[in-house]
Amino acid sequence: MPKKSVLFVCTGNIFRSISAEYALRKFLQEKKEEWKVDSAGTVAKPWDMHPKTKETLQKLGIKKTQHKPRKLNKTMLQNYDVIIAMGQDHKDFIRDTFRHKNVILFNELALNKNSSVKDVDPNWERKENVDSKIENTIKYIFLNTPRIYKNISERFYLFQDLVAGEKKHRQGFPFIKLYETKSSVSFMSIDIPPKEDGHILVIPKKRHADLSEIPKKTLAEMNQSVQQIGKTLMKEHGGYNILLNNGTDAGQYIFHTHFHIIPRMYNDGIQIEVWDHKNISKKNFLKINKRLKKQIRKTK
Repeated sequence: MPKKSVLFVCTGNIFRSISAEYALRKFLQEKKEEWKVDSAGTVAKPWDMHPKTKETLQKLGIKKTQHKPRKLNKTMLQNYDVIIAMGQDHKDFIRDTFRHKNVILFNELALNKNSSVKDVDPNWERKENVDSKIENTIKYIFLNTPRIYKNISERFYLFQDLVAGEKKHRQGFPFIKLYETKSSVSFMSIDIPPKEDGHILVIPKKRHADLSEIPKKTLAEMNQSVQQIGKTLMKEHGGYNILLNNGTDAGQYIFHTHFHIIPRMYNDGIQIEVWDHKNISKKNFLKINKRLKKQIRKTK
C-alpha cells in the first residue's frame, strides 16, 4: 500500500506548519510508523525561524531545527493525501487559488472546531509576550498531535486499512466483505439505524476523497454493487435508501468516497434527511435550472 502522506500549510512555513510537521514526525517515529510528512507556506519567503521557536522545538525533543521555507504550489497539493491548513485563511487560499477542495483545518481534526491555530504577529519585536505566545502555540500543536494522528487514521485511511486487513472495526468487530468487484468492495458498518438490521457501505478499494475523482470503470462497478445488494435487500425489505455525503459541508466525515445503503421497512422511524422546503416562484425555478444547466455543460 502507498505510504500515507500529510502536508501542513501556514503562511511563512517558519512557525505553525513546521511545528506541526516536526510534532507528527516525532509522534510517528515513536510509534515506528513511516508516513510522508511535510509542510509549506502560502507566502514562504526566505525568513528565519524566531529564536524562541527553535528553543521551544528543541525542548520538545526536536534536535534538528534547520529549515528552509517551502512555498506551496499545485504539484505539492496533488502529491499528498491529507492537506491540513493551520488557519482558515490558508484553507481559503488553497481553495481559491488552486481550486483544491480537500483541505481540512488543524483544529477541525484535533478538536472538531472550525477555528485557526493561534498565530503571532510577524512584527515580533513590537509585541508584548511574544516568547510566551510562541511557546504556547507550539505546545498546543504538540499536545494535539495524538488526536491529529488518530483522526487522520480514521477519517482518511480507515477504509483502506480495513480492505488491506491492517485494521478491524471498532471494538474488534471483523471486516467482512459482502460483495466484491475488481475495484470495489461492499461491507456492513457497525453503526446500525434503530429498527433495522443492516447498514452497508460500498467503496472503491483505492481511496478517492471526492466522487468526481473516481474513474468511470470503478464507479460503474460501485453502481453494479449497489444494484446487486439492493436487489437482494428487496427480498426481505420494502425498500432502501442510497446516500452519499460528498464534501464536509454535506456531512462527509470519512474522506474515502462511499455509498450508504440503508434497508427500509414501512414506519421504521428512520429519518434520513429532514429540511424545510422553501416556496419558489416559477420564474426563479426556471432561472436556477438555466444556471445549473450552464454550469454542468462547463464541467464536462
